[in-house]
Amino acid sequence: MNSLLDHKHTLLLEHAGLSDAHGSSTDSDIAGGSAGAVGNNAELVMALLHTASRIDRACAAQLAAFELTEGRLSVLLVTARHPGATPAFIADSLGVTRAAVTSLLDGLERQAYIMRRSSASDRRSSSIELTQSGSAALERIAPLYGDWLTALSRGIAPTDARATLAALDALHRNLDALDAGGAR
Repeated sequence: MNSLLDHKHTLLLEHAGLSDAHGSSTDSDIAGGSAGAVGNNAELVMALLHTASRIDRACAAQLAAFELTEGRLSVLLVTARHPGATPAFIADSLGVTRAAVTSLLDGLERQAYIMRRSSASDRRSSSIELTQSGSAALERIAPLYGDWLTALSRGIAPTDARATLAALDALHRNLDALDAGGAR
């Protein structure tokens, strides 16, 4: 089995007929190209899923030392960049629901990292401000997170990074087309 894939992803590739029982891409022809090429591309997608899962777990472990999640950190970062932001603005900025932001804000408020200020003109609205504790947490996290990202990306050649970004861009375009009801 390829070390970039976990067992689940290997099984999915096999079931879809894009690899053999040993995890190798097949060589038979299918419409639009060889199964080997399609299998390699499918293997790339599965390796990406597995790698993203590992990165998510490692990121969660980094943030756990600060009693934060990636969602809470994201809210802190938006609030630091846009003091006085509304929950609706934060939700739109992060591409999540307002209910999700409300839950994240509740947790950050319990940690004393943010405070809500009611709007004088609209009692239903509030603005969000970082507290000194929230600002201090961001200051402690920044260098550690930067060091972690640097260590994580060590050894990746610039040409490999550009090729990977190009592949990811193609995946995004394909997802957009599939979301719009395009070719399957």
